[in-house]
Amino acid sequence: MNFSTNHTLFSRFMINLLIVFSLSIYQISYAQDLPETKIPPSTLLPEKTLFSPNIIYKTNSQGTPVSLDIYRPKTSTSGKLPVVIYVHGGAWAKGDKIVRANNYIESFILKLVEKNFAVISIEYTLVSDKIHFPIPIEDTKDAVRWIRKNAEKYHFDENNIGFFGVSSGAHLSLLAAYTDDSEYTGSQELSAYSAKVNYVVDNFGPTDLNKLLHTRLGKAPVAVVGLFFKPIVEIREKLVYGISGYDINKEKRKAIDYLETVSPVNDTENGVPTLILHGNKDKVAPLKHSKKLMRKLNKFNIENQLIVVEDGIHGFGNTDKAYLDQLTDDMLNFVMKHQK
Repeated sequence: MNFSTNHTLFSRFMINLLIVFSLSIYQISYAQDLPETKIPPSTLLPEKTLFSPNIIYKTNSQGTPVSLDIYRPKTSTSGKLPVVIYVHGGAWAKGDKIVRANNYIESFILKLVEKNFAVISIEYTLVSDKIHFPIPIEDTKDAVRWIRKNAEKYHFDENNIGFFGVSSGAHLSLLAAYTDDSEYTGSQELSAYSAKVNYVVDNFGPTDLNKLLHTRLGKAPVAVVGLFFKPIVEIREKLVYGISGYDINKEKRKAIDYLETVSPVNDTENGVPTLILHGNKDKVAPLKHSKKLMRKLNKFNIENQLIVVEDGIHGFGNTDKAYLDQLTDDMLNFVMKHQK
């Protein structure tokens, strides 16, 4: 590998991890609020929908209750309600099920409810220095199983369920949708029910965790970054450990192998129809993650569509309202198209 290639890899590593650090997304040592958590919760959704908050859908393997919120049409219908599960972002370590005011996620959920969908916003167990995968993915799949168990009670259509995930929530949505029904069973009370879904709406989700976290980068460039930006290297180490449970410095091969197993790009042969939205200026989870996912889905003839959001950054925070409205219509049309 020549100097130019090494320099490029080093630069990408430093820039990407600097952005991760600057966002303060990891809670173990650098816990600060995510930018969106400073925005108040939506008042529009509880006002415009039949809102059922804080329903415990399982107890995780640590003995901690995990809850969800339901948004349904206020006007009762005779038919069953198709369900969209919203999975929040936050680098697997932060964030919650609360839908914030005045953003495109709020708008999309309201459009779904107005089309007689039920939308379920779920919490999942966040990773830390003591909690690792597969617990978050078990929770995500158990939410689908809970819907089927409670379909009659809430008038859910158990044959019409899909995921809508953002960032790390999109990663969890893809992994939950693409893995076998028997994988990642969490609660024994829900294990008899299927976790299969019809589709995934993926917003800027990382699909290859080894690429995201630069786990294959050699010791020399990592050491150089550490000389000048030690917190960046520490964040990388903690993210790898938080997800995998392995120390990247002492158990690098085990960490890499495990991250391979929880990267959705490696499970595309069992994929479901997937709509991907990703900004071409995303520096946190670059567009190449979604392009690689699209290529792999195409290889196995799995229906998919990639919408590249022009000048879109991670979270679409700089995208104007008219453009976002168009994108939420695109997502709505995709979801409606995939009803059985």
